[in-house]
Amino acid sequence: MQDFLTESGTVSNDFVAQSHELGHLLYWHKHGKTSIQVRQEKTLRWLLINNTLQSIVELNHPEHLLFPHLQVLDGLWQKYPTPDRVLELGLGAGAIRDYLHSVHQDCQVISVENNPDIIHCYKRYFGGDHISEVNCSDAYKVLELEHSRPFNWIILDLFSELDAPRFLYQHKFYTLLRNTLAEQGVLFINFIAEHESQLKQLEHLLIINFGKKPHIHQVPGYANHIIVVER
Repeated sequence: MQDFLTESGTVSNDFVAQSHELGHLLYWHKHGKTSIQVRQEKTLRWLLINNTLQSIVELNHPEHLLFPHLQVLDGLWQKYPTPDRVLELGLGAGAIRDYLHSVHQDCQVISVENNPDIIHCYKRYFGGDHISEVNCSDAYKVLELEHSRPFNWIILDLFSELDAPRFLYQHKFYTLLRNTLAEQGVLFINFIAEHESQLKQLEHLLIINFGKKPHIHQVPGYANHIIVVER
């Protein structure tokens, strides 16, 4: 298992590239053009969509974040007061929500995921119980409804597939995000840019809606950018 990890405790590039062949298969399901796998090696368990690694957890240690972009996020989270309510858009294997529950036990974390098969995998293979606050819904629709109790943090992680929802580049979506945040609330985005123009477009949308320039942190060695903007 140590071959899968770097000295900093993140998964290695070789593991990311070969994760669809490593370990043993626990679950496989194909619906339309989308295939989902859950694989495991010792205490590491991971989720793949169309053979692309989406999320990985260490079963006995949810406080260990194994993706480099999650460690960057964690470093940024520690600069802010402990949140009371967090909205996570995009579930994966639940690494973020389980981490937050392990370090901020009184924090309410609501996760939104529109693929019921991913929610099934989270609840069956990644420790999510049946009363977990995980909504099988469209992120856009949830934001339209969630205004009565604003969130301290919103964590947006919906950019992991090539066919990302069109609304991720629409002005109204970021208006809804801002309106769903509490005063001095913070939006964290894990953004995978195929082209520099996409990053510029997102930055422009955030400036228009939040009235300030976001902070952009590139994840070393990866296409991920962590973008942070405060209300």
